[in-house]
Amino acid sequence: MVKCCSAIGCASRCLPNSKLKGLTFHVFPTDENIKRKWVLAMKRLDVNAAGIWEPKKGDVLCSRHFKKTDFDRSTPNTKLKPGVVPSVFESPDHLQEKREKLHCRKNFILKTLPVSNHGHQLVGASCIEEFQSQFIFEHSYSVMDSPKKLKHKLDHVIIELENTKESLQNVLNREKHFQKSLRKTIRELKDECLISQETANRLDAFCWERCESTE
Repeated sequence: MVKCCSAIGCASRCLPNSKLKGLTFHVFPTDENIKRKWVLAMKRLDVNAAGIWEPKKGDVLCSRHFKKTDFDRSTPNTKLKPGVVPSVFESPDHLQEKREKLHCRKNFILKTLPVSNHGHQLVGASCIEEFQSQFIFEHSYSVMDSPKKLKHKLDHVIIELENTKESLQNVLNREKHFQKSLRKTIRELKDECLISQETANRLDAFCWERCESTE
């Protein structure tokens, strides 16, 4: 599976030619204090849990979110210096607009913050107020579309579904036509004594099995 950068709005993917482009990917620290700083710097929330997003095993950040001075390039494999924190995050316009709308909402309350495997809070209570004023939701549906837009999306999905059903039916019709042509060819080969009766029976049985499996 191709790893993708976990930062909001970043489309970086870990591909075979990534290093050639100067792009590296780095897993989240195992140290809980440093990992907490990474998460706060990302300003990312998990809308499903209504809390701060928590990285899973294998989640990564790409090198675009770190300063040049954050890297140790003394070895062939580029590494991050111990204790560095990502600091380069640029919010896309549409995410910035959503953040401003959500900032204006009153009585928005975060649920209890997630805890780590060691039983400690990922983010302390003293960090909540600072974080609340800067957060960005993870999913694009965090701000609900208008009914008109939702109706348009629904109509589009229905049209796509109908087109898919029509394409599937065309494929099935072509396969049935091919099976009929094949059975006709088998009979002609048998009549010309180009294949034995046993071979003709086997081929004909195969055609019927294929026909039944597509119905």
